[in-house]
Order: sequence, then structure tokens, then C-alpha cells
Amino acid sequence: MPSCCRTCDHRNHAIHTSTPTLLDVCLISLTFRAPITSNQTSTAPYIGLNSLLNDITDAADSTSHPTTFTTWSHCLLNPSSVIILTTASETCSSASSPVFEALSKHLAQPPSVQHILLDYSIISLAASSPEARTPCDIITLSAPTPGIASAIGKRFGWDPKRSSLSAQIGSGTGAAFSHPGDLTRDFWAWAELQSQHNDPSSPSGSLGSVGSDYEVANPEVLRSMNSDEKNMALFYPEDEGTDEESVIGKNDDETLVMLFQWNSHADAERFKHPLQKSVGRNGDGVSPDLWDRHVAHPVRQLEGIGAKVEKFRLDLRGVEPRLETSKGRLAVRERSGSRRLSVIAAGLGERVTGFWK
Repeated sequence: MPSCCRTCDHRNHAIHTSTPTLLDVCLISLTFRAPITSNQTSTAPYIGLNSLLNDITDAADSTSHPTTFTTWSHCLLNPSSVIILTTASETCSSASSPVFEALSKHLAQPPSVQHILLDYSIISLAASSPEARTPCDIITLSAPTPGIASAIGKRFGWDPKRSSLSAQIGSGTGAAFSHPGDLTRDFWAWAELQSQHNDPSSPSGSLGSVGSDYEVANPEVLRSMNSDEKNMALFYPEDEGTDEESVIGKNDDETLVMLFQWNSHADAERFKHPLQKSVGRNGDGVSPDLWDRHVAHPVRQLEGIGAKVEKFRLDLRGVEPRLETSKGRLAVRERSGSRRLSVIAAGLGERVTGFWK
């Protein structure tokens, strides 16, 4: 089915006809009715979460690809929120996926599912064990209108990888076998959008978002509508006679996802502080206002004009085995070798991180 511009057509053709170079990573946000922590392992919500994570892992383990992984964390800023990052994209294709059904009664709202296409260096987040922790921050910028989407795109770029802090820090540093500093690496990408209707000329059909409240028509087709061509064709509130609600539905949005992997949360706080010296790649110093200038300040500006901002502070970890219940230990088949391969691949990714850039 053709999309709204030639740029999107060429991009989708390249994705489906060439050797895959990007991973479809699902960013899943769960909001529980009450705080949920690791100290509550005997409660129904935590057991449901544990079952969900193992169901996702079991589905992903049916393949033997070395980039298969699932990690999760409580949100350190909101004890009622849990974040899951997984490459099991078919299992978690949307908020209406069957894998979420058993947990739905414990949630305050439907799950939020965003698909992000990222390069293979994302396997650095494949935790080696449930005890290991990977410090991470995630910031999402959602644009409920085309005008706000345009503002986000103009500020961070329609190819936001070029605006990432890794790109800023590494511009004058040798990449091969480099030692990361306070910021290990960061990933910036637009969440992929999926078609909702058969009419490609329908704005809601071309801009429907994954994880919205209604069924995805073709969940297997990822479609990116973020391009310079689209940027030039956007509607703006100040355009006379333009009814933005008629152009884009209430459930349609575009979301920019920024994921920051840190050496530690203490290093992250130092990196963000405009008056403290921070360490970049290979021990080189970085500008003290790098975070404020390239992330914090523009995010505040965009929030001020109507962008929805969500911030998650995480300690990503692997999935623990299924918990004991009153009915005994739940049955689960033996893990396949893909989990071990993902851990090996993650270790290799850490050692040759320069080659991913």
C-alpha cells in the first residue's frame, strides 16, 4: 500500500528488501493501580508482571537470533510505572496483544507500546542476569498535533540520530575501541507509526500510532512518516481556516524517543549538572552545559508549546524465573540457546562499541 510521500515509499522498500540492519525494539510502559516493587513478589500484580515478562521471553526464545533480548525496570521516578524493552515485537505488537490480557486488571490504563528501529548496539541493554543493573534514562516527546511534531522535528531533526549526544561527543574522538565516559551511549529515534485504515489519503490512516485505543489494521507493517517532505506539508495552527482536529485524530501522535545508557546514576547526575565537570569518550572532558543545551532546555521549550513529555529513570535488568504461586510453580519450558547468545552478543557489543558508530 503506497504511503503519503516518495521518501516513505523508498524507505519502506529498503527495509523489506535489503538485509536488516536495524532491530525493532518495543518500548512498553505499564502503569499499575498502585506502587509495585521487588519487595512485593508475593502480590498478584507482581506475579502477573513476572508472568508477562516470562511469556515475552518464552516467545522470543523460540528464535535463535543472537539479538533477542528482554529487559525491564521499575521507574525510579514513579513506583507505579514499569518499563520493558524487548525485541519480541510480534508478541507485543500493540496494547491489544493477548500477552497483556492477564495483567490488564492490575493496570490503571492500557499499556503503551512504541516500536523503535535501532541499530545493533542496542544489545548492550541485554542484561546478563536479573541481578545485573544497567542505569538508563528514557525521555519521550509526544506530539498530539502536526504543528508540534514539526517543532520537535525541526529542533531534533527528522533523523534524530545525528542530534544524539554520542554524535556530539564523538565528533572529534577516535571511535575504534574507545572507552565510554559517564554517558555510555544514547539512542534517538522516532517511534514507528502504523496504518490504521485502508485509505492512504486519510490523515488518521497515515499517522495512526502504535498503542492507541483501537485495533491496528496491519500490525506487521511498520511505517515511518517522519521526513522532510512531510515537514514541509504540515498544517499549522496559525494557518487561516485550518481545523487541526479534522486533519489528525485525537489518538494520533508522533513520538520521539531518547534513550540514555549511563555508567552509573551518579555519573548521570554529574553529566547533567551544568557546573560539574563530566567525562566523555576516552576520558576527554565534555562541555558542562552539553546536557542542558542539547536535551533539557529544548525539551522544556517543547513541553511549553504542548508536547507531552515523559521521563523514566531506570535500572534495567534481565527477567527472573517464574515465581511460585499458591498453585505451585507455573510450568515453563526450558529456555532455548537464544538467551545465552544475546548475553554473549551484548558482551561483544560492549567491547567493540566503536564499530557500531
